[in-house]
Amino acid sequence: MMKWVPVGKVVSTQGMQGEVKFYYYNEVREDFLRYTSLFIVKDNAKTEIKPARVRFQKNLIYIKFEGVRSVEGAAFLVNKELFVREEDLASLGDGEYYEYQLIGLNVINMKKEKIGSVESILHTGANDVLVVAGAKGLTVPLVEGFVVEIDVKKGFVCVDEEALTL
Repeated sequence: MMKWVPVGKVVSTQGMQGEVKFYYYNEVREDFLRYTSLFIVKDNAKTEIKPARVRFQKNLIYIKFEGVRSVEGAAFLVNKELFVREEDLASLGDGEYYEYQLIGLNVINMKKEKIGSVESILHTGANDVLVVAGAKGLTVPLVEGFVVEIDVKKGFVCVDEEALTL
């Protein structure tokens, strides 16, 4: 079964020729250039869209898609996540992970006690934040000092609960 991975979100249209502003979830934005096809959910199905032109400006990527020629034609993309096939992702090194791999992982404290599971990730601009579903309903900044260890293979994220209460 094909696995779809969100890589970012269209935040607005740009100009009159159908270009869009895109917020890319990956830190290495040049990796975006490897994708020759992106997919969007349209009418409850994945629809392929192909970038015709890509440019980087500040923390956004500006994309012109094939067949989209006007701001009206691009409007349906606004506030939509764009996806790629899992097999199209770049290989990762040891200790590296993709954001989607964190969803559903157990969240444990430093005593190895389960305190919940990763429900989602918020992109705040300053840093990403794990939303933890569980008895306490925690949010955990995804930064060193709060997150002690992430082990995707073993299925957990270890957090320092004491640091979260300071």
